[in-house]
Amino acid sequence: MANQKEVQAVNKPFLRGSFHGKDAWKKMWKKMLGMLGISVLFFAGGTMLGLGGILGTIIPMVALILVVAIHQYGRGQEHGTSDVTFGEILYSHEQEGKVVDLADRERCFHPAKGFFVALLASLPFVVLAVMQAIVARKTYYTLGVLPSWTEEMRLQDEFAGALQYYAQQPSATWQDVLRALVRGMCLPMMSIARTLGGADGVLLAERLTPLFVLIPGLCYGFGYLTGPSIRTKINTGIKIGVEKKKRKQRKERRRRQASKTPERLI
Repeated sequence: MANQKEVQAVNKPFLRGSFHGKDAWKKMWKKMLGMLGISVLFFAGGTMLGLGGILGTIIPMVALILVVAIHQYGRGQEHGTSDVTFGEILYSHEQEGKVVDLADRERCFHPAKGFFVALLASLPFVVLAVMQAIVARKTYYTLGVLPSWTEEMRLQDEFAGALQYYAQQPSATWQDVLRALVRGMCLPMMSIARTLGGADGVLLAERLTPLFVLIPGLCYGFGYLTGPSIRTKINTGIKIGVEKKKRKQRKERRRRQASKTPERLI
């Protein structure tokens, strides 16, 4: 309502920490395990969720990517809000004249900490993706393995020559292993590229895999940046709750006082 007072945002001061402190390095190792889990999720989800066709492939793959991105953004928000809260506590301690330990100070919020943790955790995956982007080549159709019932036909002179070509399977190289790993890490994106662009689309996607691998980390870093604003909303909400409680108490006190006032006799 227009006659209600507008509640001002509560911006509490907090200590700023370090983006590369001990807590950031500890968080980085945990985040690296999380990135490995995301790669496994992309591989498993990309394998099982594809329903075939354009819509049956693109919609589930995009949904999977969005779920991971939103989850990482939320995790970054939790980390950033926690660091801001800790910084507020240490700021009050410092104002009271207490000594703040260096390790505790480093743990406080720093705008670059989220990106430092997430991007450093993504580094091994990015290196693999860059290697694949460099050696990526357009893939063509290759002959598959013949079924077992054709073994007898290969012993017959009239069929042996024609079937011999299928037996010439090239041995796997390190590029094949690298391609399989990187495609598995980015399987939803690769499935979309294959559906929309065929072999050319897959080649383009392989050259963009370093960017694809960075998506979860970037979402985490941007989520971490929202820590101060989320903490401001929390502090403002606490203030609103306290003021409502005070108003309710004042109304209740006035009501009790009015009920105790004796009636005037005329």
